[in-house]
Order: sequence, then structure tokens, then C-alpha cells
Amino acid sequence: MATLMFLRGLAYPLKWREGKSGDSARARMRLFGRKKGPAVTAANGRIKTFGDEEVADEEFILGWKRTGEIAAKGKRGRAWATFRRSAEIWFYFSSFYIKDTWILKNYDSGRWSEDRFKEERGKLGAQLTQNLLKLGPTFIKLGQIFSTRIDIVPKEYIESLKLLQDNVPAFSGEKAQEIIEAELGKPINELFDTFNIEPLAAASLGQVHIATKGDETYAVKIQRQFLRELFDVDLGQLKRLAEFADAVDLTSEGGLMDANTKRSWVSVYFEMKRLLYEEIDYLKEIDNCNRFRENFERPKFSHIKAPKTYPEYTTDKVLTMEYCPGIKITDVDRIKEEGLDPADISKKSAEAFLEQLCRHGFFHCDPHPGNVAVQKLPNGEAGLIFYDFGMMDEFGAVERKGLVDFFFALYYDADAKDVCNALERLGMLRKGVDRMSVEKVGQDFIDRFQATLKSGNQWEADLPEEEKKRLNRQRRKELGEEFLSMNAESPFVFPPTWTFVLKAFFTLDGIGKTLDPKYDLTRLTSPYLKELLDLKDGNAFQTTLSRVLKRAGWRPVDFNMAITQPRRIAKIEDITTRLEKGELKPRVRAMEVERMIKRNKLVQSNIFSAVLSCLFLNSAMSVAVLGQNMLFAKPVTKTFIAAAIAFGLRVPYGVFVKLRKLDEYNERFGISSK
Repeated sequence: MATLMFLRGLAYPLKWREGKSGDSARARMRLFGRKKGPAVTAANGRIKTFGDEEVADEEFILGWKRTGEIAAKGKRGRAWATFRRSAEIWFYFSSFYIKDTWILKNYDSGRWSEDRFKEERGKLGAQLTQNLLKLGPTFIKLGQIFSTRIDIVPKEYIESLKLLQDNVPAFSGEKAQEIIEAELGKPINELFDTFNIEPLAAASLGQVHIATKGDETYAVKIQRQFLRELFDVDLGQLKRLAEFADAVDLTSEGGLMDANTKRSWVSVYFEMKRLLYEEIDYLKEIDNCNRFRENFERPKFSHIKAPKTYPEYTTDKVLTMEYCPGIKITDVDRIKEEGLDPADISKKSAEAFLEQLCRHGFFHCDPHPGNVAVQKLPNGEAGLIFYDFGMMDEFGAVERKGLVDFFFALYYDADAKDVCNALERLGMLRKGVDRMSVEKVGQDFIDRFQATLKSGNQWEADLPEEEKKRLNRQRRKELGEEFLSMNAESPFVFPPTWTFVLKAFFTLDGIGKTLDPKYDLTRLTSPYLKELLDLKDGNAFQTTLSRVLKRAGWRPVDFNMAITQPRRIAKIEDITTRLEKGELKPRVRAMEVERMIKRNKLVQSNIFSAVLSCLFLNSAMSVAVLGQNMLFAKPVTKTFIAAAIAFGLRVPYGVFVKLRKLDEYNERFGISSK
């Protein structure tokens, strides 16, 4: 939630301006009231313009580089870099939060008009955009995540964030040349016939230059210096944030952080850390690219392209690939100029990702618009080009089967029990929990999902806020007992790998809605599932036959049920007889009793605190009256009075806060606990 809060301010138009060699840009440093700093020369001729303010690329890079250089000097240097970096990060974000709150307060109180509100938020958004760039690769990654969330981030903000996809500050071409020569062990003129000193694009972890040799044209990606050291410092900050989130157990009802879901933010952090360190290993990336290309070597996906790789020109910090130019996937105007259909492209991008998840089990975690391009194929259709294979992850066979089973159970069978079985295989539903409540709530969701899917109406998430609140209140009244039971048991688990699956889904959803306002990934999934019949039971014929037999009641399990029916009836009769004789003791879970016990515990705790308060007060009075000549009488009396006050204050807190909160919580689900 904190991330969303500070991203609310991203709104100011940020534009590139190419300067001449030797030009300089004055970084005015109006960041949160700071004064102008010294002039910074735009050594590579590239500067950014934030409204009326110009900042050179080198100005942004200075902070990253300095932190990395300090951290590279050893244990003491890393400790100092960590302290310095912590102060910088928390200063930026706390200052932003204070200013954003002040702006919202002025607007909500009516002191500012809507135009003034947008203007002020625009100025603050420009500052925040600068801060994300100044904080470096880790935080640029954060901005990239939101650069495609057109459904939750206003369009004006998206325009600013888009530059974080492939237009982050570039380091000098001379430095890139030095790194290449040091890594490959040869002068640049021996490696390539030509090498463009100006970068084609700059990303958070590196930048790309064009080179040629003979008839081949290469895209050479060079990693930023001291990147690993910078990760060591920044990821330490994120780990502390994850530990804090686990400690306070952040929850938000109705979302991914609902009380009925168990989560470990630290495990999510470790998963993110693993992928980030893999992303800066270019030898790993070249293997990922080759594997991705091989996975799509089917006629149906001939429109999917991954660049060829050149291992002879690759190390862990330099990666050489085929140069594959294309149109940025969110550049709708250029796509239309080429005579291509944006809606068709959005559908192809969704199918490509579903294919990665369900069939390959090996998927791109970072498909933001800077990593996906469009090209016009010889047959006139649109083709997709994928770049940047550093951040890839994979599922095992069990998880893939569980995902396919989940989709089929949700879309075709509409069976809550099958959905829960699939969630268990995916590791998202804990084994041994009371599934009665889960399945009942799940069936309600499936029924509503199927009704919306067939009618073509709006999804509940797209309804007005008042309508969503009304539906939530109605659902709580109908399924109050089940919701309370689920919240008490926390049956769901959120595996760390799914953090990046959802990130990729959200990114593609944002791209799709940019290309086609009617884009709906949920509805696009339904026809695609027909192509996955062979994955459900081993082959398409077996899956189709199983579905027909299930509806007709002719499955092997149905025949087995009919044959063993007399034996089952005899077993039921035996159990009934033993119950009548008192040989069995049934165990029943009474939710009403559980709620009464929970409330009684709070009441008893309040009574106990009141008794202890009276006891300490009585003891204090006794010591004060009868023990005037005793040693340490005054300190003992004061101690007893302090204890009496402490326990006494717990009584109104327990009655008016804890007890009332419990009653209100139950009433939200249509249940009275009194």
C-alpha cells in the first residue's frame, strides 16, 4: 500500500531532449526544497527535461555509482554505503508522503480548485520521477511495474512512467567500450567492424549499443558498473521492509493480502533477490533466450521471435545478440500506420504468455513494453519480438498440471471441489484445512464468474465503488459463517513464485488495455483453453472422453461406486449401530460456540484486569496507611499505584476497543456475537 501511495503523485510530463556534444545542464535541485547544485556536464549529450528543469544523465548516475563504489571497498565501506543509502531512500519517500498528504488535504478541504490540485500533483510527480531515477536500478524496476498499470494509474502518470521502460540514464559510450574490451579481452576494432558509441537504449541494469561485423548486425548489451554492490545495499533495505511487513502482518480485506491468506514477505523478498541476481548474469540470460526461442518453434507461434545469441561475444557482463528492430508494443499510432490491428496484437501477447505458463512452465517475468516489440511479417500480419531474458522463472510439472486443472475447473466444469484440488497442487491451499467453507465460498464465486462470462456484463472489479460495496455487504450476509471460518483458519498460502506471475499478468493486462479498450484477459483465456486439452489428461482424446463420461456418469469411478454400494451401506449401518450404543463420540465444530468462547475470553481478560487493578490499589492504600514507618514505603506505594493505573486502563481499552471491534467485525458478516 505504501508503494501505491507514493506512486499516486507520478504525473508530470517528462521528455528527452538531445543536446549537442559538450552541452551542460543545470540540475536545479529543487527536490523537496533543496537549493541549486553545481552544473553537471552532459558528457554524452543526453539530458532530461522536467517541465522547465533540465537534468543531465550524469546527474542521475552519480548517486548509483558513488554508492556502488563505496560498497565495493569492503565490509566497512558497505556498512557506510548502507547507512548513507538508507537515509537517502527514507528521506525521499517520507518527504514525498508529507507533500502528497498536504496537497490532498488542500484539495479535499476545498481550498484548492481541481486545476490547482492537478498542477501541484504534476510538480510533485516530476520530483518523484527524478527520485526514482536518482535512486537507481532497484527503484527504476519498481517504477517499471507501474508503467503499464493503466487500470490503476492515471494516463497522465503513465506518460511519465513510460520513460522508465527503456529510457533510463545512459552512461558514456567510451565507458561501455572500455567494459567490452576488458570483458572480451580484445580492442573494439578487432571485435567489430563498427561500434556505435551512442546507446540505442538504456535500461535499469545496462544499455544497448549497435555493432556490425560483415553482414551481421548485433545488439550489444553492457552491464552497469558496481551493479552487484548496489544490489547488496538496496536489497538489504528491501529485506528490512519485508521483515517489518511480516512483523505487523499487513492485511487488506478483499485483496491479495486478505486475512484468510497466509503469506511470507521475506520469502517473496528471497525469490525477488534470486531473480535479480540471475538477471545480472548474462551467461544465464543467453541460455534463457535460447530456451525461450526453442519453446516457440511451432508453426502456430511463428509470429513469436527471440533474437539469436552469440556466445563467442558474451560474458557475464557483456551480452551480444541479433539486432531485431521493431515498434514498441504500446505505440498504437505507429502500429496503425503499419496497417496492423492493435486488438490482434493484444490477443497474441496474451496467448503467448498463457502458452509460457501452461505448456512450457518457463515464463518471462518482466514483459513490460520496453521488452516487447511489434514487427510486420512478410504475410502482412503482426509479429511479436521479445527482448531481455534475464528475469525468467519456471514451474515444475506438478504446478503446470495444477494450473491447467484450475483453468478447466473454473471455466468449463464450474466445480469448486476441482478448483480446490488444483489450488492444493499449486501450493496455494493448505492441506488439512476445513474445505467445506472454502468450497462453499468458491462455488459462489464460480457461479458469479460463469454468469458474467456468459452474459458479457461488467466484472465486479469494474463496477462503481458504491455498487461493489453493496454486493460485498450482500455476500457477507449470505456467507458470513463461511467467511469467518476462513479468516480464522487462513487456508490460503501465497507462494513467492506467484508474485512474478501476477506481476507479468498485470503488465500484460496494462499493455492489452492500451492496445484495445475492450481487452479482457479473462475472456481471452476461455477459447485458448481448448488448445490445452492434451495437457489435462495426457492427450486431447482422453480429456474429451473423460468429460463426456463424467457428464453421463459412466466413468470408472462411477462404476466402482455402483459395485461397492452394498458394502458402503453396510458400513453406514455399522456406524449407526455403534452410535446408538454410545461406542462412538462424534466431534462437531460449532462456530457459534467458538465465537462465544472468543468473546468470553476478552470479557474475562477485562474482569481479570479490573480485579488486579483493585488489588494493587488496595495494596497501595494499605502500605500508605499502615506501613508509614516501613523502609521503601513510598517507592512501593508508587509502584502499586502505577500498576493499578496500568491494569485499570486496560479495562476501558478492552471494553470500548477490543470488544467493540470484535462485535463490529462479526456484524459486518451479518452475525451477532452478543
